[in-house]
Amino acid sequence: MTAKQIAFCEAWILTLNKTEAARRAGYSERSAATIGYENLKKPEIREYIHARLRTLAHTADMEEAMAFLTKVMRGEVKDQFGLDVSVADRLKAAEQLMKRYAAVENQQAESGAREIKILSQPWEDSEG
Repeated sequence: MTAKQIAFCEAWILTLNKTEAARRAGYSERSAATIGYENLKKPEIREYIHARLRTLAHTADMEEAMAFLTKVMRGEVKDQFGLDVSVADRLKAAEQLMKRYAAVENQQAESGAREIKILSQPWEDSEG
């Protein structure tokens, strides 16, 4: 991977925005959206991002982050003074949740990944 690609990965981890990550990595303003899209399709970049996220031991996993944002959005979390979180902060939490859902859906759509669950139960003999 190139230095720019690594910089892109690090910026994407911070922003979750492919265009902004490309800009921060030093790609031109004109090509940032295209480069960001192309970079996220590259297996080596995706693996780097996944590996980097796994090494961030202090980072909450996706489930924990989503649960926290949901609590903030619903007003279940108090601020440092024990007061209700502002409507503006609740809206920001909702916006962040939607960005994460969109990122996951986009990755699934781009990779063509579909989860299929096969449930099997033992056949019971009806004459039994």
